[in-house]
Amino acid sequence: MTTPSWQKIFSTLAGARARELYARAVLHQPLEATSKEVQRLLDAGLLTQDQSVDEQLFKKVLAAAAPGTPKGVDRFFHEGRIDGLPRTGQDRADLLAHLAERLLPADEELGEPEINRLLATVTRDIPTLRRALVDHGYVERYPDGTGYRRVSED
Repeated sequence: MTTPSWQKIFSTLAGARARELYARAVLHQPLEATSKEVQRLLDAGLLTQDQSVDEQLFKKVLAAAAPGTPKGVDRFFHEGRIDGLPRTGQDRADLLAHLAERLLPADEELGEPEINRLLATVTRDIPTLRRALVDHGYVERYPDGTGYRRVSED
């Protein structure tokens, strides 16, 4: 049997009679219910076929409804933005490579206002991100400071 949805459980328990019957089942008291009432609790997953309570039901439902843990560079984003850069290591390199590829057009010169506008879509700390991209070799800054260009992987 699949884990019932929290919506199905809540909609069933919205009725006072269903809550009363479920409480009786939890307390191991006689249900004194019609077959239709019992079937509704069974359909919601609140009772098992032998009319007992699954003690793990709510843990199962919560686990099924929990969002997955983000993997890779996605774990550094919250609502589409990064709060900061990983301090060192492969995580930092992976995130910077991802941002350079995602945000900056290939083979196109960008002025400082343009690159700042693009970086602002993912961070509030634009200078730190811009500097990290340059320092780690993902973006080239022209010596005269007039522009930036994403470094190609060639």
